[in-house]
Amino acid sequence: MSPRAKPRAKPRAKQGAANILRSLRMTAFAVVAVSGPAAALDIALPEGAAIVAATPPGTDTHRIATGPWDGDGVPTTDVTGVLRAAVWQVPEAGDLAIGAVAAGLERQLRDQGYRIDLSCADRACGGFDFRRSLDMGQSPEMHVDIGNFHYISASGDSDGEAAAITVSRGGQTLYIHAVQIGDAADVADWVTPSSRTSPGDTRAADIAPGVPVTDPIMRLADLGAAPLDDLSFRTGASELSGNDYSSLVALAAFLAGNPARRVVLVGHTDAQGGRDSNIALSQARAEAVRRHLIEELDANPAQLDAAGIGYLAPRATNDTADGREANRRVEVVLLSGG
Repeated sequence: MSPRAKPRAKPRAKQGAANILRSLRMTAFAVVAVSGPAAALDIALPEGAAIVAATPPGTDTHRIATGPWDGDGVPTTDVTGVLRAAVWQVPEAGDLAIGAVAAGLERQLRDQGYRIDLSCADRACGGFDFRRSLDMGQSPEMHVDIGNFHYISASGDSDGEAAAITVSRGGQTLYIHAVQIGDAADVADWVTPSSRTSPGDTRAADIAPGVPVTDPIMRLADLGAAPLDDLSFRTGASELSGNDYSSLVALAAFLAGNPARRVVLVGHTDAQGGRDSNIALSQARAEAVRRHLIEELDANPAQLDAAGIGYLAPRATNDTADGREANRRVEVVLLSGG
């Protein structure tokens, strides 16, 4: 923990619940009754906003900025409680200005009883030094342009209750990352299905009872594919560097609960090096993940295939370190049938 961080006490128990509503039409991602000021983070987002990543509620500590970069560091406070986070994208944002979106979100926070601790834009926040000091979401789902973003932090009416919102743009896409920390009663029933599911699409309903509804599993059921972004490999090696991967635990449970379904694990690399060597490395990493699922998590080998395609399907630019890191991954693809 940074010496500049000031920890807060865990939240006191109180009545309440939380929901996030999408778009000016107020289409609900989650709807739960709420009572008391600042008990919910109930925000309306620009029309066309689609959720692309979500963190299941769980007790955690989140670092929130209370001031801009001052030359020595970013003043922060660590808030501990039940945390939930999500990222939205507006693909065709047109001339939608970051400042206008941020002002609207800040106004909604105030209206709901939150106290604004910090509201600043890019260079006024501290640019790169500010950005690297905080968790503002992970690429490629969340993109933060260090020269074009707005950050808002806010506190609720009790210790351990806070929110942080980051708005940025990349090309024509607007990005919004929101975090809320609150009491367990606020978030226990929070569920965030992907807003990309077409009307009448029932694939998410195929998830068997008791299977953890984590972001990768929800995306797999809704979209047919999902990145396993918590995996870590030793540099230049094909073997996993650890054993504790929540995405693989959830995937093994999904397969056990859906014995007729099959998936293929697809390895990807960045564009450094030759095509053949990258395809071989990505194949080896996909096979390592398959082996872990079978040997450590008792997955059925008949439900798992592995393939590697090297650098042929990038999800970010290979011209930056962040982009190359995003491209080095293993994804799971749900096969048809079953």
